[in-house]
Amino acid sequence: MGKYIDKPASLKIDLMLRGIRIEDPVVQAWACGSSGIDILLPRDTLVNIPCREVFTRNSPYTIRRSGEDYFITDGKGEVPVKLVPKPAFCGGSTSTGVPFRDIAASHGSYTVVTPSKRCDFFNRSIECRYCAGNFNVAGGPDRVYTVDEVIETVGAVLKEKASGIIYLSIGFSPGDDGGIEFLKPYITAVKKNFNCLVAVEALPPRENRWIDETYAIGADSVLYNLEIFDKELFEIICPGRAALIGRKRYMEALGYAAKIFPNGTVASHLIVGLEPPGSTCMGIDCLTDMGVVPVLPIYRPSSEKDLRIEPLTTEIILPVYKHLYKAIKKKKVNLNWVRDLSMVTTPAEIKDLVDDSKGGLMDSFYKSRLGMKTAWGLSSLRRKLRVVDKDPEHEH
Repeated sequence: MGKYIDKPASLKIDLMLRGIRIEDPVVQAWACGSSGIDILLPRDTLVNIPCREVFTRNSPYTIRRSGEDYFITDGKGEVPVKLVPKPAFCGGSTSTGVPFRDIAASHGSYTVVTPSKRCDFFNRSIECRYCAGNFNVAGGPDRVYTVDEVIETVGAVLKEKASGIIYLSIGFSPGDDGGIEFLKPYITAVKKNFNCLVAVEALPPRENRWIDETYAIGADSVLYNLEIFDKELFEIICPGRAALIGRKRYMEALGYAAKIFPNGTVASHLIVGLEPPGSTCMGIDCLTDMGVVPVLPIYRPSSEKDLRIEPLTTEIILPVYKHLYKAIKKKKVNLNWVRDLSMVTTPAEIKDLVDDSKGGLMDSFYKSRLGMKTAWGLSSLRRKLRVVDKDPEHEH
């Protein structure tokens, strides 16, 4: 038996670091055209595994098919797994002819909707050096999807039950509002038309009143992704964020948002692999002290952007994830909003590595459809109470 094969959380991290070799023709067809393949490991642990040859040629992991069943093996042991079908909505399009997959992408429990792929950092040549996300347009067509197109897309996602949380994402744009004025009609339309949770992934606004506005118009969660905690590396790797927003403003905005939004719904990415593990741990402590959930994606290098520190192994970074879980529990930050993500190992998944209990009743509840509906109802009630409380007309 291999070192991690029977530990789903550790196996997820090792698979994301090393990838998987796919030799079976059926699985190759399943993964065709993808840089990663979504697979469900034991204990309902969802993972997106890199599968391109240049990344995976030294990986010990392969996937084996036996009839209708699939197994991941490391050469010493194996575990049963399930291939996760690509959401059917990806094959559809809006009434204007835009493929839904151009507007939205599902990653487990959440779907990212990007109304505009433009990030002004690219046009100023100060983009984040690791960027391989949606915002990679420099001088390209400034196509902005309409509210109706986004609503059609979200409707298709929710009808299929592909995800329960809609993330509205925006890159950097000039202005003091962090892009919330642009996103406002999309947020209000989604909340008007659907009973779902909405998260905003944006850059911090210059003034806190825009954070109040983000909550008031219906966002249930907000992410301001610092990405790198180390000050010098932040300035080198994220030149646009450092020059036009600043690390200090990130901290101020995250701290303020954590006072406005419910416990556990303010989050920030710290990318594992772009700074020393000890630095990531200091970032975890800083964020959890403010009540912010650190989310730790593992940097996935490409041939063009190989910035990863070396060596980077599961043995080295596993203590970072354990530190994350302990810090969140110590600060009593709610774990239930950031969970079941294919691209990231969440604090809830690490629980099994630190605490041998198999998960309590509340874990199962928040994963259920009833739990999601309850979360939506509580979120709406809290917003009504808070926004009324802050309205000067209601103060007396």
